[in-house]
Amino acid sequence: VKWTDMHRLADRVHLEELVKIGILRGNVEEMLKVHLGAVFMPHGLGHLLGIDVHDVGGYPE
Repeated sequence: VKWTDMHRLADRVHLEELVKIGILRGNVEEMLKVHLGAVFMPHGLGHLLGIDVHDVGGYPE
């Protein structure tokens, strides 16, 4: 499993749960397209573990 796939999955799950409990309304796919998840999770998935904390350059395929 790629780390970026795990981050994207976490982003999706966060948004789905925020919709489920009524904090957000709308289509999760559209929210993902505009990166709305970054409002609630501004750092990468591993940030609190010290993973990818200050790495630069993105994630080339």
